[in-house]
Amino acid sequence: MNHVAQNVDESPHAMSESCPFTENVEEPFHLIQLFMDTNNMTDFVTESERRLPVLADVDVAVCGGGPSGFVAAIAAARQGLRTLLIEHHSFLGGMATAALVGPISKFNIKGERVVLGIPDEFVQRLAREGGAIPNLPAGNIPFDAEVYKRVAFSMVEEAGASVWLSTQFSDVLTRGAGREVTHLIVESRGGRAAVRARFVIDCTGSADVVAHTALPWSYRTGPGGELQPLSLMFRLGGVDVAQMQEPLMAHDGTRYFNRKAREILERAVKDGKLGQFGGPWLIYGSTIRSGELTVNATRCGVNAVEFGEFSRAEAALRRDMAVIVDLLRSELPALKNACLLDSAAQAGIRETRAISGEYTVTAEDILHPQDFPDTVAKGAHPVDLHRANASTQEVQFVQEAYNIPYRCLVPKGSSNVLVAGGSVSATREAFASIRVQAQCMALGQAAGVAAAECLKTGVPACELDGARLREILRTQGACV
Repeated sequence: MNHVAQNVDESPHAMSESCPFTENVEEPFHLIQLFMDTNNMTDFVTESERRLPVLADVDVAVCGGGPSGFVAAIAAARQGLRTLLIEHHSFLGGMATAALVGPISKFNIKGERVVLGIPDEFVQRLAREGGAIPNLPAGNIPFDAEVYKRVAFSMVEEAGASVWLSTQFSDVLTRGAGREVTHLIVESRGGRAAVRARFVIDCTGSADVVAHTALPWSYRTGPGGELQPLSLMFRLGGVDVAQMQEPLMAHDGTRYFNRKAREILERAVKDGKLGQFGGPWLIYGSTIRSGELTVNATRCGVNAVEFGEFSRAEAALRRDMAVIVDLLRSELPALKNACLLDSAAQAGIRETRAISGEYTVTAEDILHPQDFPDTVAKGAHPVDLHRANASTQEVQFVQEAYNIPYRCLVPKGSSNVLVAGGSVSATREAFASIRVQAQCMALGQAAGVAAAECLKTGVPACELDGARLREILRTQGACV
């Protein structure tokens, strides 16, 4: 039996806009948006043709250095491939470090370890360097974001991969009717250049590379075209944890939101002080220091890859963060002396684009697991859908580990492009479980090893023997 928990606020005072603003706040981007409605553009320019230097010639290029990307780079490099990891931030870790999303979920279910291999190696090393609390029964691992950055970079370098930080993916050159990538176009402060790559792994989280090819993708939308909302994480210091009236982590059936804090924010919505919120979750998450908490409470529903929308969301979320901090400090005794230590460098993005893969994982695959011959990872996180237009979520707890097949990493008909992380082929409900860090890491390892097998055998990604890939991963210690 799958338990369903809904955090519901259907108050008439709840704002209906996908990205809420309190009535007394002026929309700051209304002028710019006149020029950013790309669906109705009539003014265009033609970019002139230009020659670009080819700055690297590699076997595998990994775009995106988040949990899936840095693990994919490690996995590919350990197979002896010339590997380049391209990341637009000046550090690795993606949503874990840029957006402070934590804890690292989910490694265990009912005492069973469901993720091993390189992801487990990473968290154990994090722990040895004082940056994580591993082996907690629930399988969720709080971490120190700064140690995370350092360990991820060290492991990538030690594997023999090259890393280009502060480098933005921009475009692709293709052949084979746009389904085979020959070069990536990247940009940095030094200018625009090309990377020749025999194989590409898209770990951008939003299928940025795939979207520039002829490979199929779509937005992973729900009813009314909504996407799960963005959230801006922040950290508080000076917290009297002993005064917390509830445990910081698990509430069975409720996804561990803090009930007292939720009541405070619900009143704020009714009073017009706040548009909408999530949770809230007051947890250790992306900090493990005494007297500190990570707070996940803000919410804004936009399409984060549309021009102007991410900026609009960031502005709204930071205003809401200030309101929430003041409310929690004034009404929760444990937080009366708390201070805002920092906020994430960017909002956390739950979903945008998804590939149309050789297989699409469904909710049935999550809630009633089946074995796939090409299983390359396992998961155990709840199906955790956040509403974009209300302060609610829908949760279904899984009762056993489920299996994730290699084919969901493969865009239909792909020759030399795989994805891992946030753009795998999965229904909205299935992705609401798969999207968390441990599973992204496991899929990153699978993608890196798959790239090596494709290059070794000369087989296109869409024809690779997934059963053999599974056996290779098993010999590497992965849980498959």
